[in-house]
Amino acid sequence: MPERVTPRSGHVFTSAEVARAFRVGVSSVKRWTDEGELEAMRTPGKHRRYTLPALYRFASIRSLATDLLPALEQAELFEEIPPPADISLFDALVAGDGEAVRNLVTPHVETLVQRASFLDRVVGDALRKIGKKWECGELSVDVEHRASFIVADAVDRLRPRTMPRDAALAVLACPPTEAHDLPLRLVRLVFEWCGWRTEFLGAELPWNDATRAIERDAPRVIAFSARTSEPFHHDDFAALVERCAARSTIVITGGEWARGGQAVERGYYRFRSLRGFEKWLRNQ
Repeated sequence: MPERVTPRSGHVFTSAEVARAFRVGVSSVKRWTDEGELEAMRTPGKHRRYTLPALYRFASIRSLATDLLPALEQAELFEEIPPPADISLFDALVAGDGEAVRNLVTPHVETLVQRASFLDRVVGDALRKIGKKWECGELSVDVEHRASFIVADAVDRLRPRTMPRDAALAVLACPPTEAHDLPLRLVRLVFEWCGWRTEFLGAELPWNDATRAIERDAPRVIAFSARTSEPFHHDDFAALVERCAARSTIVITGGEWARGGQAVERGYYRFRSLRGFEKWLRNQ
């Protein structure tokens, strides 16, 4: 039986110590940190260091074993506050634990690309798991709806309180056949973290109303999200893309159907990850 990993400094763990505790390579620890999943602090020499509560929070998200870590009660010696619930984001959503969800969806990283990656890997994965469990009948509609409302509230709490009036404007909506707007809320969050103003038009927006919003607000970007590609093969959508081109409004689309990368087709952008979207947005 391997021995528990005790940090040499007595207060924080090195990357190598975390790797031993989780039985992975150091490169995995560094990747998790760089992508925003694992919270770290930096020494004056720019070395990564990890607190015990941060490791327990990460283990709960990733469902990793913690048998090689010191008992969580020792966190009191480090003057840290332990996580509110030692459960994954999926479990917190199913249980209706709003406080745990708010803590688990908060990215403990600074850069925008790390935050976008965190939303992709942690929040996005939990939402997809909720959806699949509902589709196969393992979750009832009331549980799925409650989880959706809880995570939407938690995500909206991460939005900046104020935005400059002269900031670029993005309009966000779901196509007429799409009733789920949670992924679009994540896109809005990335826009606002990047300093954009947003108008959120929500689910099942008719194409003619989307066109009306473009005429009225003259946004720099209009963003759509859907779980299938069907809405984007519609003649009305093609007409909207042409109208946007005439007004220099960029059309972007995304959602479950578009996962995996970025492409430009038929006059609009198709994004398959928030990380790729954030990278593109930085250059706009």
